[in-house]
Amino acid sequence: MRAFPILCVLVLCGVLFFYGLNASELYQTEGLRAILAAEFLRSGNWIVPQLYGEPLLTKPPGMYAIIALVSWPFGRVSAATARLPSALAATGTVLLFYAAFARCRGWRGGLIAAAILPASVLWLGRVPSAEIDLVQLAWVAAALFCFLRALESAETAFPLADPLRQSDQGKRWQEWGWWQLALLCVAGGLLTKWTAPAFFYLTVVPLLWQRGRLRLLLRPAHLLSVFLAALPCLAWVAAVIAQTGWRPLCEAVRGEALPRLSPVHHARPYPWHELATFPICFLGANLPWSAAALWTLSPRFAQLGDERGRRLLQLLHCWTWPNLVFWSIVPGHHLRHALPLQPGLAGLAALVWIAWIEGRLRWPLPRLRPASGFLALLTLWLAIKIAFVTLIAPARDGLRAPSLKGQLLAATVPPERMLYLFQLKDEGILFYYGRPARRLPAPAFLPAQERSAYCLLTESEYRQWSGPRPAEVLLRLSDEQQHPIVLVKMP
Repeated sequence: MRAFPILCVLVLCGVLFFYGLNASELYQTEGLRAILAAEFLRSGNWIVPQLYGEPLLTKPPGMYAIIALVSWPFGRVSAATARLPSALAATGTVLLFYAAFARCRGWRGGLIAAAILPASVLWLGRVPSAEIDLVQLAWVAAALFCFLRALESAETAFPLADPLRQSDQGKRWQEWGWWQLALLCVAGGLLTKWTAPAFFYLTVVPLLWQRGRLRLLLRPAHLLSVFLAALPCLAWVAAVIAQTGWRPLCEAVRGEALPRLSPVHHARPYPWHELATFPICFLGANLPWSAAALWTLSPRFAQLGDERGRRLLQLLHCWTWPNLVFWSIVPGHHLRHALPLQPGLAGLAALVWIAWIEGRLRWPLPRLRPASGFLALLTLWLAIKIAFVTLIAPARDGLRAPSLKGQLLAATVPPERMLYLFQLKDEGILFYYGRPARRLPAPAFLPAQERSAYCLLTESEYRQWSGPRPAEVLLRLSDEQQHPIVLVKMP
């Protein structure tokens, strides 16, 4: 690989992903990810996520552990360190994209693909961010590119045109090595978010079927890799059961994982309109690249490249369309849930732009050179990104001011006292509060031996407060949704 193109990719990643790490306060569920990671550092328990003293297994611990790991050298979790994993994951994915396309289309093709991948509305608010989506995307992308190398090794060792030829022992070991790397990435994705294996096999199975290689799934290289990659996942499950028992984990899988994968596990009526609106919105969110990707649906487009290029093209098609169909059928998904399939669509668009710029495909706008059009689109995207970081993201803080409210709580509650919650949910303010809090079912469960307990209540909880004496109001604030909350001291 040439050093200069890689340097260009790193500079692009620095501008797109690391600029704005600390430009705004934690937003929406970013506070939840950060507060769980802070509890990892505080308690030393990196197995079972704990929120206010209760296990929270709606997501596996991978993202929280990564945030805690990058925050550990700094001694605490901050907004910047909570967002750092997404920036690192995005950088790694863009470098993978560059390497995969440079291998097929040269360094110029690698640069084009690396520039197109992050230029999507779906990436705009997700990197830098403390959300899980970009980290899961990175695991899925790494798994699929490793699988592509495993497939290449297998097809070299066992060509369909000459099935009786003696296989290359070195290629067989390469095949197993790439399979193992791919399945370890799938395991990492599963320990980050439940749906990672679905994205992987919804791509792998159609591609192997298309190439007449479904038997590879029954070969020892794949089966052994699945077994070894499953070990850390099973070890985590065993550790969770040892700490919490079966019920919390089963309830989390039933309530969080199954509805993401199975239409029959949704309580609400099936939303038939999503069969049309979800793919339309997904393709619209990836404009203008999704429009360019449609050129690859022509059978003649596959004839523009060599065998390695056709294999990459088929991978990208199977990455995009089967996944898009599946996630359109399974209801209740937001566009961000489909983020791990976005690189497939971006890759298809990149192949079209490479062909346009190299002159192998007729450019539809004769008055504008394809390279000039491409640079104009990238310049526009950089302007949008800078405007988002400097104007839109800080403006979202507005009246929320979670850090100020968290600091007010910390200044009012004595450091040696525990803060108790009941129904309140506002992880942003409580992250900036910076100290442990505990959730209880009701005021009756407050420790009997603790006098002058400090409680953070919603307005309705305060109005319904019952006790021998009225609680003393210490602070009146509003949560991040501008609903009134009250800090009280129970006599």
